[in-house]
Amino acid sequence: MLVKVKLRSISTTMGFLHNGDIVDLPEAEVKKISVLRPDAFEVMPAPAKPAKKKVEFVSKRGSVEGSDD
Repeated sequence: MLVKVKLRSISTTMGFLHNGDIVDLPEAEVKKISVLRPDAFEVMPAPAKPAKKKVEFVSKRGSVEGSDD
């Protein structure tokens, strides 16, 4: 879960985080901390997945044109 830290400093499994840090924490940890400190995090929207690139086939032999012999 992508969250933004809103406290001066907080200890998490990612180490000490400070105001303004944006990190990806497990959802269970965010819920656990939010019970004690409801103002600790701001949940950020999940980043969009990049679109897959279309791969074009390129022949190793090059283009073969018909010849008039």
